[in-house]
Amino acid sequence: MRYYDQHLHTYFSPDSSETFENYLLQSDLPVVTTEHLDFFSSVQAIPNVIPDYTGYVQKLDQLNAEYDNRLLKGIEVGFTYADRHRIEDFLADKTYDIQLLSIHHNGRHGFMTLNHDTKSLNTHLDEYFDLMLEAVNHAPYANVLAHFDFGLRGYDNVQLTDLERKETVLTQIFNKMIQQDQALELNTRSMYRYDNAHLYDYAIALYTQLGGKLFTVSSDAHVAADYQLYFTDAYAMLRRHNVQHLATYQNQTIQLVDLPN
Repeated sequence: MRYYDQHLHTYFSPDSSETFENYLLQSDLPVVTTEHLDFFSSVQAIPNVIPDYTGYVQKLDQLNAEYDNRLLKGIEVGFTYADRHRIEDFLADKTYDIQLLSIHHNGRHGFMTLNHDTKSLNTHLDEYFDLMLEAVNHAPYANVLAHFDFGLRGYDNVQLTDLERKETVLTQIFNKMIQQDQALELNTRSMYRYDNAHLYDYAIALYTQLGGKLFTVSSDAHVAADYQLYFTDAYAMLRRHNVQHLATYQNQTIQLVDLPN
């Protein structure tokens, strides 16, 4: 099997209007979309984002009849501790091929809309990575930790030294992921659109040093034009760390495939 993009969004997510058909036209590979699930607190006054699972499955069934069963089911879980039981209840009676784990907000504000002038990077990193540790400790159902740097996207020029100061908590996060067979995602949107490739280079080194072997490369595309965005660059980075395989998921079962050339 060849490796395929495992983090895509369509109009079943509120921040995308893309169609499944446009992704299917990009290649002959499987297509898995990972639609958003996020619960928001009353303080944020943002409507909960709950995927229409019934409509999603019906659409995939229809298209699979036309496109040789190339569509797989996925979800991106935005974790908060306060909503852990609501998340588990939502997932309980549903089947997905892949479940991504993300930390998008802290119950007061989203990490992409944070007023960074009022909060130092160091203070923010303490909070953000503590929330990430809480997430991996309470989300054993996740297959992949998505864009570990999501909460850093809004800060300019985050340096390796900033991450190195948080190595203790990152070590705890990665050790828990390894224990639970959870993959580390290389999110190429973060790496090359938000200029955080150097942070991923550091994360790969730390994760592999601790014994981590599971990686995915994903575009986080919200439009079909970003399908497999900068994948060759991410593959090259993994090769420099002697990574030879990537993880794919069907029915949440891991299959390792060779790292593409």
